[in-house]
Amino acid sequence: MTSVNVPRKSSTLLKRRLKIAEIVAAQGEIKVDDLSAQLGVSGVTIRGDLSYLEQQGYLKRSFGGAIATPTTPAEPEAVLQAATPSLAQQMEIARHCVRLIRDRDTLFLGHGAFCRKIIPLLSEVKKLRLITNDPEHALLANQFIDGEIILAGSEMLRPDTALAGKSLEQAFQHYTLTHSILEVSNIDAEGALNIAMPRLAPAWQLCFDHAQNKTVIVTADSASATASIGHIDQAENVIVYRSINEHYQQQLQHADFVILYTSNECFTWTNRERFQE
Repeated sequence: MTSVNVPRKSSTLLKRRLKIAEIVAAQGEIKVDDLSAQLGVSGVTIRGDLSYLEQQGYLKRSFGGAIATPTTPAEPEAVLQAATPSLAQQMEIARHCVRLIRDRDTLFLGHGAFCRKIIPLLSEVKKLRLITNDPEHALLANQFIDGEIILAGSEMLRPDTALAGKSLEQAFQHYTLTHSILEVSNIDAEGALNIAMPRLAPAWQLCFDHAQNKTVIVTADSASATASIGHIDQAENVIVYRSINEHYQQQLQHADFVILYTSNECFTWTNRERFQE
């Protein structure tokens, strides 16, 4: 396990970059001069912001401006028939996740693109201890997290940038996890939470056993789901985006979940018992 602490970028910079990402996602395309006028900063500053946001996958640079990252529809699927979530949906999912995190939490943030969108929004959480098995998560967190960052795992799983191994499992046993956020590919008819990386399943199962609060993001990548990490009854929160919510709604209600947060883009379902506390 490796602990990393470096100075964060300013909250003003963070907020401006998130605002740019939102503007581009909403408008589809915009020029540097227009962003400069809207946000009251120089074109040079905007270009630096756009370069950073392109590296993080929020947008694509274009001549004189930026365009929204194109979303490619997923292959038709007999069960869900859901398109790949848009950037706006991914960012809203991230906001829903951050609402569940408290100051001084010890958070395990699992591997995946949805989870990575959460990291910049964690800049407002004080004294957070972030544990992750994704080196790219850790590098991004260096810029935003107020607190300790721990990269756990000794074995690289390729082609993904995810770590596994005994040191990852030891981290779950060593630290008191107040919250964990994991991506799952789907929830099957029996309520099993399935992922696409079988070699991570034992670690995720251990994470579920030790974390006080478990949040899962359903990515709807059902075709690649090959291993179960636990059951829906073990989770406190389940986050789904709009186009797949209808598919899971009845199942979640039968499992005694109620809607905690909702928006045009996604839904956070929470265990009724937790909701009433």
